[in-house]
Amino acid sequence: MASPGSGPQFLHCRRFPFTISPSDIEALQPNEWVTDDVIDFYFRYLKHKYFRGSKKYVYVPVNIANLLTERPIDSSSKGIADLAGDANALDMETQCLRKPRAIRVAFLPIFGDGHWSLLVYRNQRHRPLPEFLHFNSYLGSTRENHTLCARTALINLLYVFRFNDPNMTISKESYRLVVKNCPQQSNGNDCGVFVCMYAYILSARLAKEDGRESPLHSLMRRLSAITASPPLGRLSDTLTFTAKNPQKDQTDQDDLAWKIKDKDAIMPDGMREYLLKVIYSTTSTRAASASL
Repeated sequence: MASPGSGPQFLHCRRFPFTISPSDIEALQPNEWVTDDVIDFYFRYLKHKYFRGSKKYVYVPVNIANLLTERPIDSSSKGIADLAGDANALDMETQCLRKPRAIRVAFLPIFGDGHWSLLVYRNQRHRPLPEFLHFNSYLGSTRENHTLCARTALINLLYVFRFNDPNMTISKESYRLVVKNCPQQSNGNDCGVFVCMYAYILSARLAKEDGRESPLHSLMRRLSAITASPPLGRLSDTLTFTAKNPQKDQTDQDDLAWKIKDKDAIMPDGMREYLLKVIYSTTSTRAASASL
């Protein structure tokens, strides 16, 4: 899909420094792989929309998440120092890793084994230690290898946190990874779209819980007026879901805010249309000064 006006052009975000290319727009057509920049842009958009100025909610950029996923685990002092140095160098703009004890929730887009998923770091006051929630839209085919990628990322993230704040408590229990039941994709192309969908649903809930938005129905009405909210899917639509395993959610049954059920799902093509509307509503073909 071409942007409004003449031929394909680069789009510059008016709210924060970011550029969307014509290939990013093309990648939002049905059955295409969503690009790194689309995911990065949408995570920045969610941060700006819901938690602008807050240090409690962090959206880790794709390049930092890739570093955490791809760097082999090295618990030596030099290995941790090198990892933290590289991560902090990439973090100069967003500054999302510098004060880890202030972070309540961090979203990480994980790419590994040819697949995208969402890893969420959760550090809540009523829990003695942080934990990681893994939302994977393709559990049947990628579970073992991709979960290993997510576990590598979480361990490396904790190493960076500990380096940036030596007083932060990290123990073996901090490495806990909870694989969540969540809506599943029906093809091999929509994993990036599902990552954006999971992040959208969780961010909207967290914003409501944190008192940063009015009740959900008002939120949806405003989204419809501004960027058109993504259409909700139904079980009778074309989404397919894997069989449920109650053990995966056994330790989190009372925490509904962190469950993404089938009825919460947004149809992939509808999510793609929504992402396009968000891009077009927040960008222009001319670079403009913008700041977070």
